[in-house]
Amino acid sequence: MTRTMPIAKHVIYDILWVTVEKAEAPYIMRLSCDVDCVNRALATHNLKKAGKSSHAQLSIGRKPGNGPLKENTLYIMLCTAKDRNGTKYPIKDNIMQVFTKFVSEGKATIRLKQPEQDICISKADVIQLKSFLNVLRQALQGKNLDSITLSSLAPASAKNIEKPKTNLVITTKRDYPLTKNFPMSLESLQVSECRMKRIDSRIFNLRNLTRLDLSNNSIEIIPDEISKLQNLSELKLAHNNITIFSPSVCLKESLQKSLNLLDLSNNKIQKLPLQICELVNLVNLKFDNNEMEVLPPTIGRLHRLQFISACNNKLRTLPASFMKLRLDSVDLFGNSFDVIENYQISAGSVDVPTLVECAARSIKKSRVPYSEEDLHLHLCRYLDSARQCWCGNYCFQCSVRYTSKVDLRRVASTVTAVDVQGGTGVPVEGFLCSPQCLKKFQNNPNAYWK
Repeated sequence: MTRTMPIAKHVIYDILWVTVEKAEAPYIMRLSCDVDCVNRALATHNLKKAGKSSHAQLSIGRKPGNGPLKENTLYIMLCTAKDRNGTKYPIKDNIMQVFTKFVSEGKATIRLKQPEQDICISKADVIQLKSFLNVLRQALQGKNLDSITLSSLAPASAKNIEKPKTNLVITTKRDYPLTKNFPMSLESLQVSECRMKRIDSRIFNLRNLTRLDLSNNSIEIIPDEISKLQNLSELKLAHNNITIFSPSVCLKESLQKSLNLLDLSNNKIQKLPLQICELVNLVNLKFDNNEMEVLPPTIGRLHRLQFISACNNKLRTLPASFMKLRLDSVDLFGNSFDVIENYQISAGSVDVPTLVECAARSIKKSRVPYSEEDLHLHLCRYLDSARQCWCGNYCFQCSVRYTSKVDLRRVASTVTAVDVQGGTGVPVEGFLCSPQCLKKFQNNPNAYWK
């Protein structure tokens, strides 16, 4: 890109100024960010400073007391908590290079001639950073900045240089912010004992949030907007009034990639949707003290799951795919498991499936997405009733049901007894989709061929 800039030829730019010029906020003269000043002279003496950034305010302006704004009066001022009066660096003929390869991540570096320092910027708002660099570019090009109101450089206030709040805990209703927004820098938020009936929509704008704890409230519904929290790794919703866990929440790609912990304990959930198995990065799943009667038949797809707790539900059997898990800990105490000695095969048919079932098997095998907007409601319910055979294929009416007793110590390192007698054996329910699978099961009911 060809540029005409009335500045010294030795000034080098590796910044894509076109990108900066497209910043949405037109002019930002003050920037809150983390800054690390690196002394380049140390490297020439084989010395290295331990890099540690601190929260700071960067400003572009002029010294107080000067006359009309002129090009040679412009400075960059750096203010920190230790130096609120700030350090001023002249702009004209003093900036060697501006690095903006990672500006989209809120990072940039301004290289100074005197002193021999690099001002390394990080954790800045992307739009504000681009706007700040836009003003800096115009100053370097010698453009007339009369149209921009550049105030005199003055010491920063404590509010502007204090480190952004990343953790917020609210445990009483009177502390809940009604007239002001949540800090956008929050990474962890806990709101408990506030009798919240629905999730505040302002929470969905906290894009840096990684941990959200809304336990001990009165929440009834988990809205789809929760998928806007693209970095969310922990979601705790224990002790609420949730009756249905929406399948559409599980289909959001952002949560599928980020969510590691899901706590739904002490709610009123009767059934987890099949789609919960799309949250393939789950490591910890808790749903103690609910009204669960069955687990999703494809729960074995959660290959990264390490901890599962489902105490005090109404489980009578576990799905066969549960035995594919490799857990660190499992706790299923207080369920109403059926008593079974070895294995049983219930009545059923593995004859030739109907055309409807063949189509449904193909849709499930290919993982084709569907919704009530695409198909009639009864077809969606039919697809949701899919059963998974040991061989990995799906089946519906054309299947044979079996139950067998399995020791939980086969799938977990630490097992909590399922009853007061200390037993660890549980009944497992599965389905067989073809005569071949039925024959294999009869030959060895404890074998898994996928």
